[in-house]
Amino acid sequence: MLRVAHGEYARAFVGTEKRDRQRAARLDKAIAENAAAKKARTRRTALRVGVATIVIIGGLFLISRLVGDNGSDSAATSATTSTTQAPILGATIPETFSDPSLAKEVEGRTPPKTTPPPKNTPKDAVVTKTLIKGEGDGAKDGDTLTVHYVGKLSDGTTFDESWSGKRPFPVALGQGQVIQGWDEGLKGVKIGERRHLIIGSDKAYGASAQSRIPANSPLAFDVDVIDITPPADK
Repeated sequence: MLRVAHGEYARAFVGTEKRDRQRAARLDKAIAENAAAKKARTRRTALRVGVATIVIIGGLFLISRLVGDNGSDSAATSATTSTTQAPILGATIPETFSDPSLAKEVEGRTPPKTTPPPKNTPKDAVVTKTLIKGEGDGAKDGDTLTVHYVGKLSDGTTFDESWSGKRPFPVALGQGQVIQGWDEGLKGVKIGERRHLIIGSDKAYGASAQSRIPANSPLAFDVDVIDITPPADK
């Protein structure tokens, strides 16, 4: 039988114990490195998710602003009038009226009791009548009119008016902002004038029904002129 000296047993034991410690140390190091790598991956993932979330929220905010602005503009346009088309850039109520005292008199009037248009009004009709005389020069194409109005159907229905909300309507004359009957029928109108318009369906909305206006309807308006503003370049 092979014999081993007592010292050799001791050396063998010490060597084994050292190797065990080294293996344990390497294992601990591997575990620590793996844990650190996992934490790093978690941090990177969280960062990516955070950045993506910020980008998505920012995009949604931008979209909501754009849609909200557009929705606000549409609401303001609808509130202005459903009869006349929305005023385009340049048709705004002036900060100061050219004749403040006359403008105040017009705005203080009792709203008119508008006579409905005849049911048999010719489709191409634009009939005008001055009910209250105005002052100064007559309006020309390009001038901005600030007006109050009442609109009626042939059955007597008031389909639109500006008086109850105290919301005067600005329109640049002859620029296609409103129905053709307005562009034609308000030429020559003066500040302070109340003008009655009878407009045939072809000079109004024709076969296109509106929210409160049936297709092929003649319309009647009483328009009170608060102010007339010439184009800015004149």
